[in-house]
Amino acid sequence: MATVTPLPQKGYRTIRLPLAESDYDRFLRDRAYAKARWDELYEDFPEVFPETFPWGYPLYGFTDSSIKQERRCRRIRLDQGQTVFAIAPAFVMPYRTGRTHAVDHALFLRRLHVPCWAIAQVFGRDARYWYRLEQGLGRFSVVGTTVKRPEPLPKDLVADEKHSWLKGERVYIATTAANDCILGASVAQSASQTD
Repeated sequence: MATVTPLPQKGYRTIRLPLAESDYDRFLRDRAYAKARWDELYEDFPEVFPETFPWGYPLYGFTDSSIKQERRCRRIRLDQGQTVFAIAPAFVMPYRTGRTHAVDHALFLRRLHVPCWAIAQVFGRDARYWYRLEQGLGRFSVVGTTVKRPEPLPKDLVADEKHSWLKGERVYIATTAANDCILGASVAQSASQTD
């Protein structure tokens, strides 16, 4: 019987991998299968893994089971640096808020500015769920989590800002994009080039 190891207080990270939902139970049960899948995925997507991954990683138990999705994740501890990583499946949204196949159409409609109340009318849940789900996508640093080598980034970038409010104060969200992809965003106090 597997035991759940408590999460470490520092250095906890997540690696999100394209694991098939049909194989996920086997991924959790079978240690040899899990290691074989990691090695295959490392060959295909080395930029998603930490730089010290090739130096070795023992299995490090599991995360607690999610109340929302009733799933847990395997964990590994890197030999180099002793950092613990949870291996999360890509078929579950960040923070285990839903299954990707169940929310992808609704989130596509948000891109077209369909209001959350209308999405709730068609897809269920309530408007706050869809709003929080969309906002949750912005919690991750897109560049910091996926780009390990800057060489393949496009040379032509576009930078602009969006006017917004933070705690009653006007702020600007500076955004950098290229090739139809947002590469980074950060809050600035003014719209000056320096900020």
